[in-house]
Formats: sequence, C-alpha cells, structure tokens
Amino acid sequence: MITLISRWKLRDGCSDALWKELQAVAAKVQAAEPGTLVYSVHLAAAPPLTAENEPKRPQPEAIPHDQQTEVVFFEVYADAQAFADHVNGPTFAEFLDTNRKHFYADPADPCAPNADTTFYERASAFFRPGC
Repeated sequence: MITLISRWKLRDGCSDALWKELQAVAAKVQAAEPGTLVYSVHLAAAPPLTAENEPKRPQPEAIPHDQQTEVVFFEVYADAQAFADHVNGPTFAEFLDTNRKHFYADPADPCAPNADTTFYERASAFFRPGC
C-alpha cells in the first residue's frame, strides 16, 4: 500500500476555475483508477476549537479562496503500480495541463508543480461510512 500527502503551492490563491476542478477531480480519479483507494483534496480551514479545545461558537467562516496558499492531496494506492498508473495516467495529465498555471513550478521541472510530498507507512486506521 502506498500512502502520501502532497502539498502543492498556489501562485495566487484558489481561483473559481481551479475550485471547480478540485471539486471534480476525485470523482474522475475514482472512475478511472481502480487501484486508487483514497483520493481526498483539501484547502486550508480555520481551526474549529478554542484554545480550551471547545467548539468555537459560531464556527469560523471558510478561508476565502483567494487567500489559500496550497492544495493538499491525501492519497492511498493499492500498490506501486496503482500509484504509477495515477501519475502516468490521463486523469492526472489532464488535471496538470488544465491547472498548471495555478501552481508554482518545481525548480527542477518547470512542467511539474512545486510539491512537498511525503510518503507514509500505515500503523493503523479506520474509515467510517460517509467519509
């Protein structure tokens, strides 16, 4: 099993066009890549708890998209082949082609986003229905 978190640095916040793409990409990956077990896309959110670990009332509003600094991808693949299928596949290539302009480029590869990617070994987990 391959588990990773990848943080992609945004150039100028999250535009409306990118937001629409981010909302749709997980369903595209799910439909096209059976070896992708989890694909979850996130923007930063305000903390929901006070310093005393109590829920803030009212809950904080969402951070405006134009103030976002990165997109975070949480991904789990069945194996290395499934991960290779993702990064070499048409869904990922289309996402990059359409949205590359929203991200800072990797200094070593101007065609790739500037990403901070960490791979993890799972110690334990559970997933409730509806997650």
